[in-house]
Amino acid sequence: MESVQEKIKKRRKELGLSLEDVAKALNVNRSTILRYESKSIEKMPIDVIPPLARILKCSPEYLMGWEDDEVKPVNIIYDDYFPLHYCTNLSAGSPSELLEAEPDAIVYVPIKFQSRKKRLHAFLVNGTSMNNVIEDGSIVVAEEVPDTVIKEGTIVVAWFDGEATVKRIYPGDTQVTLMPDSTDKGHQPIIVNTQETQIYIFGRVIWHMNPDDIEKYY
Repeated sequence: MESVQEKIKKRRKELGLSLEDVAKALNVNRSTILRYESKSIEKMPIDVIPPLARILKCSPEYLMGWEDDEVKPVNIIYDDYFPLHYCTNLSAGSPSELLEAEPDAIVYVPIKFQSRKKRLHAFLVNGTSMNNVIEDGSIVVAEEVPDTVIKEGTIVVAWFDGEATVKRIYPGDTQVTLMPDSTDKGHQPIIVNTQETQIYIFGRVIWHMNPDDIEKYY
């Protein structure tokens, strides 16, 4: 059975990380990591195991030898984030149907927004109409706010004609322009006549993240 020290060294090499890489991520000296990988250390400090496991993309249990030697994916939850449930299958329906859809996923949102949690809604972005700012496949978090707070150019999640969309908004007296922000010039502004068509604003986008880039947060 591999020791904790052997597992640390093995995982570091599997990930192609140098001693300096791990030391920098853990905010310690290179010699400290070298010591953690050495059998000469009598007892591994227990408080260093969780952050070290995050850096090595494995579970603390794996490093401690409490589970088998197969490295399993582990969900990283930071103390400075809180969970927000959302539905990934949002495409069409009324505003109430979209907001009340059964959640099937969770996104972890920075703790600084927790006081607003009751006003927050998360949505999965499908499409490239905002890819200068928000990539396809990102998760956006929108906050319900009064219309007076929404200024020209604010990125919002809007609903009209039975579908939700993420765009920059430019409100007018009798119409609202929903403007894309994309590298694809095929996306055109959407002009909604508010006297003829109902438009509902779920909220302004206050935060977003792309799951494909989640390693940047480790």
